[in-house]
Amino acid sequence: MVSTRVVVLVSLVASLVIAVAKFVAYLLTGNVSMLSQTYYSLSDAGNQVLLLLGFRLSEAGASRKHPFGRGKEQYFFAFVVTVLLFGIAGFASVREGYGALGSPFAEADVRINYVVLGVALLFESYAFYKSYGGMKRESDVEGFGSLLETFRRSKDAPLLTAATENFVAVIGVVVAILGVYLTDRTGAVVYDAAASIVIGLLLMFLALALAWENRSLIVGEGVTRRERAEIVDAIDAVDGVEELLDLRTMHLGPESVLVACDIRFRSDLDTAGVEETVDIVEDAIRARVPEADRIYVEAESKIP
Repeated sequence: MVSTRVVVLVSLVASLVIAVAKFVAYLLTGNVSMLSQTYYSLSDAGNQVLLLLGFRLSEAGASRKHPFGRGKEQYFFAFVVTVLLFGIAGFASVREGYGALGSPFAEADVRINYVVLGVALLFESYAFYKSYGGMKRESDVEGFGSLLETFRRSKDAPLLTAATENFVAVIGVVVAILGVYLTDRTGAVVYDAAASIVIGLLLMFLALALAWENRSLIVGEGVTRRERAEIVDAIDAVDGVEELLDLRTMHLGPESVLVACDIRFRSDLDTAGVEETVDIVEDAIRARVPEADRIYVEAESKIP
């Protein structure tokens, strides 16, 4: 989680600096692709602030109102980021691009655009590098086969959101550079407008994909298949366990997992023996899945 927070902070600083530079470039040249890039960078900065707020609120411990803690605050704010800010930035970019279609070409010195976008590409590439490293580490730890699988199965919504934003930022800067260049060379504003539309559509598409993943986490998503298999193996390996009758899990946050299991113990165990075995089961589960911090065992003795 520390690495995720670092990724978010790096993205926030990069977005704020770049947003100011892009807006200045837009004012000097009038290229709408630069305005759409400004929208994106501003929304990106807002995204990071909301994600950091989610981190802060999720650190509050359990209370009477929130007996399982507030770990899902991270999922909620990641969802707000994708739906609200990603959607607004994407729509604004498409609107500006569509509005610029058919407008007359205005001669301008676009070198400032190249300088700003070049610097933005360096900043965004570094932010993407940091977020990619976080995704790769999670992929290695969880045993995911690819980054696509990590996107689909990861429980770290803030990391997914930051990584996706940084990826879109890099692609968006490249598209903006292409749009500015083609419009400057040909005098056809359609290229600049099309670049803005493409950036907006890409934002909206990925917003929907992220919102879908975050929705699943908010509703209540269980552990991965590998982790579930680890829990089952840990329980089965405990002496005194005769049969695992039911197992249910749910992520309460990226690093908090609820485990509820119904276990049939050996009929020769007395009350003290069952209690001792339950403690062993809980320790075995935590050894395999350290995030399992809420474990509830329903004990059943076999009726002779």
